[in-house]
Amino acid sequence: MPTPKSVPYSDLISSLQSGGVAKVLFEEGTRRIYYNTNLWSEKDSENAVDSGNNVDGKDTSVKKKSRNSPPAWEFLTRKIDHDESYLLSLMRERGTSYGSSPQSALMSMRSMLITVLTLWIPLTPLMWILYRQLSAANSPAKKRRPGNLLVSFEDVEGVDSAKVELMEIVCCLQGAINYSKLGAKLPRGVLLVGPPGTGKTLLARAVAGEAGVPFFSVSASEFVELFVGRGAARIRDLFSVARKSAPSIIFIDELDAVGGKRGRSFNDERDQTLNQLLTEMDGFESDINVVVIAATNRPEALDPALCRPGRFSRKVYVGEPDEEGRKKILAIHLKGVPLEEDVTLICNLVSSVTQGFVGADLANIVNESALLAARRGAEKVSREDIMEAIERAKFGINERQTSATTISKELVKLFPWMPSLTNRNNSRKDPQPPLGYQTLS
Repeated sequence: MPTPKSVPYSDLISSLQSGGVAKVLFEEGTRRIYYNTNLWSEKDSENAVDSGNNVDGKDTSVKKKSRNSPPAWEFLTRKIDHDESYLLSLMRERGTSYGSSPQSALMSMRSMLITVLTLWIPLTPLMWILYRQLSAANSPAKKRRPGNLLVSFEDVEGVDSAKVELMEIVCCLQGAINYSKLGAKLPRGVLLVGPPGTGKTLLARAVAGEAGVPFFSVSASEFVELFVGRGAARIRDLFSVARKSAPSIIFIDELDAVGGKRGRSFNDERDQTLNQLLTEMDGFESDINVVVIAATNRPEALDPALCRPGRFSRKVYVGEPDEEGRKKILAIHLKGVPLEEDVTLICNLVSSVTQGFVGADLANIVNESALLAARRGAEKVSREDIMEAIERAKFGINERQTSATTISKELVKLFPWMPSLTNRNNSRKDPQPPLGYQTLS
């Protein structure tokens, strides 16, 4: 059937005031109003036909509409908000019959679809983020199997005193007989303190590789969460997983992010996380073989309760390597790098002019020299590339003239038998050093 004709709301009010409306129908859940006029109702009654058949003396008359009968409703309009009382009073005054009908299935599906599109689709990413934040699967603990850790104490040089201290942790984890006979207990925590780039994280990986136990690494900043209580919950999850894999090692990098002194700020979440860490490290369960290794370069910012004996009872200082340590570190980083000269000669040369450099600086020098050699299309790294990399590390990239002069003066004082490195047009074949130099080195 054809749809009703849409008219303004004022037409309905005018028809009601003139008494020309016969029926009114309100659709529930929408603002639609259907109505018929008196003329339409008379036409609808005229189109109705009675057809009856006498069956066994009984008259069965059925009222049917013709195929060309008009639709049930003539007009369609939309109501005005807060005008229902006036409309109802007007229909009662005029004696108009009115009623209501439930919303059609099509309109119900349409309204439901609009609700989903406008409400649930924007909320779905927020709900997923909230679920990820609150779920236990979002634990920061990352377990690394010992087979995947290719780092041992042989790969760590320049920090011999720290290696000796950490070797005892490895022996206790492996259950050495001489430690158990004397009643020595496994230290609960080891704090690695030192300047940035000295190899604290590398030492922790070496401990896990030597001990052959599960190794859980996490950054302290991952415990700082927006939601209250989530940092403490992540601490509990981390230690719970580590206890199930005991003996194991937990490595917390940049401990000062969560272990700062309490009461300095208004961040209660950070204090709750630190309290949970203190409880886990020295709580009621004291016989669990879980070692916590933490690294920081700001030990003065840590809470005193965290550094007391029983928690981080052993503090290992990882300082800057000396000249002999820098030689060993360079020898490790130069493995696999093709050089035009002897590796020992390059290590002696670089270590003598890099006072105060740590392992990260030396690794960067080796990488920069390889990049410089690749830039000029060489197949091997030359001494000039390494010297230029040292200049970049010491004085920056934009001060090459000043840095070249300074490096050359230092090299002339240390190695007077070498030609000046600033003269790039000299022969690439260097003279042999004196015999006494080889003996002293």
